[in-house]
Amino acid sequence: MGKRSPIDQLEQDILDESISTQKILRLCIVIGGRAFSEPLRKWAMSELQGYNGPSEDIPEYRIIGAPIQADSRSPFWEARGQTISTLDLPEIARGDISQELPIRFSIAKIQSLLSGANLVNPIKLSLPGDAELCRLMSYEPDRRERRVMVESLYWAVHSSSLQDILDQVRNRLLEFSAELRSNMTPGREDPTVEQVHTAVQSINITVGDNSPVSLTAPIHAERRDIPVEIPLLSGYRGIFRR
Repeated sequence: MGKRSPIDQLEQDILDESISTQKILRLCIVIGGRAFSEPLRKWAMSELQGYNGPSEDIPEYRIIGAPIQADSRSPFWEARGQTISTLDLPEIARGDISQELPIRFSIAKIQSLLSGANLVNPIKLSLPGDAELCRLMSYEPDRRERRVMVESLYWAVHSSSLQDILDQVRNRLLEFSAELRSNMTPGREDPTVEQVHTAVQSINITVGDNSPVSLTAPIHAERRDIPVEIPLLSGYRGIFRR
């Protein structure tokens, strides 16, 4: 038997690949609430629910490169996974669609996509408005004359690109816990509000336009030294077996 502190358990949970990233992000929401840290709560909640705001607000680690591909057919042949240029798209879509793809999905959705993926075939993510774009491309004079029908348009995403997003989130959680430990007073079990706020700044995030995101927030003077109890996934604090 040996006593393991809450920060010890938090670090172990982050390093334990059998514990889902969603569970640890939920812990961060609780920590953020107890420490009055809106930036921590907002980041963790965005990862859990997905990013629904402007593309400029999506973290840089969630923007991946992926080729655009098309499936098409004629009465004489069919083609699958044909890589095309954005210049092959209808003109109305060229300014809005590129080979840089912001991944807005929640962490759970990303994990679900990976669970059904393999290393050979890419994950197909449909272009916005792909049905209308397929119709427009099929009715272009050259294709219409050759009776070519464009059936689908999508980004062909390699599973490693999505796995990297999960790794980036996990790494930032580890950075947060390591910084939190380094700020804590030796011998204390719980960090203070101020120490949590300082540790949150270590979660390095750059958004799509390459500008850094500030994860700082003002702290009321009377709250700085309030202890913040770190919740445990086991549901209790105290003695753990080693």
